[in-house]
Amino acid sequence: MSIITQNTHHRQRMINYFKSHGATKTAIRYRVSRKTVYKWVNRFDGSIGSLKDRSRRPHSGPKSHTAEEIKAVKRALKKVKWQDLILAFQRLQARGYMRSYGGFRKTPLHVQWQQTPNSKHLTTIISLGESVTYV
Repeated sequence: MSIITQNTHHRQRMINYFKSHGATKTAIRYRVSRKTVYKWVNRFDGSIGSLKDRSRRPHSGPKSHTAEEIKAVKRALKKVKWQDLILAFQRLQARGYMRSYGGFRKTPLHVQWQQTPNSKHLTTIISLGESVTYV
């Protein structure tokens, strides 16, 4: 049984105990707060799926790079052959790129992993500047 299934069954047992004993006794027995007991009772709709943990991933990234910025980053990195991140960053700043170097440094890794390899060997650049070839 996976940990997700164990958690959902534990929560279901907690809800069944709550129906006959109340929130305080349930919280004491299952070592959670009363607020947590009420949260799971309100979330429970009769199906075990409603007791699973929800994703914590944000629905949108308001500070994420725009499509134009990603295109400019790709262009700048292509000119330096994906090797010199600092030089590409400086060239972008000269053209009006307003993001920090930390945000810029993460972008090439995301962009490069999204590209499909054209050959049998895919060379990726790690943020430390080391080159690793995957066969």
